[in-house]
Amino acid sequence: MKEILENFNDKSAQGTFEPEDVRRNNILVIICYVLPILFFLPIVVDSNSSYCRFHANQILTWFIFEVALGVVLGILAIIPVIGAIISVIAGLCFIAVLVALGYGAYEGMAVRIPFIGNLLNVF
Repeated sequence: MKEILENFNDKSAQGTFEPEDVRRNNILVIICYVLPILFFLPIVVDSNSSYCRFHANQILTWFIFEVALGVVLGILAIIPVIGAIISVIAGLCFIAVLVALGYGAYEGMAVRIPFIGNLLNVF
């Protein structure tokens, strides 16, 4: 999995991460990926950390994408069979990306969310 994530790893951002900072905050960042409504938590815990700032931006992007996807899937649920199939496929893809982002954060990588990871830079 690490080889796949290297394709999405932002080496310039990862170069600013301090190993002690990654070790101290990686579990917090993983929890925030699982519960993206807590996107602000890494900034509250350590606002000077480039690791926390990078992942807080990615978590916020993930949260906005998750809400938008929920709206679209809610609309598609009107279509009986096709809507259910699309929802299942989207759910499996959602879980796969969530696991990949969590693993990348645990390893101290700067994994950008494919296609949408560069759209938002709030922190």
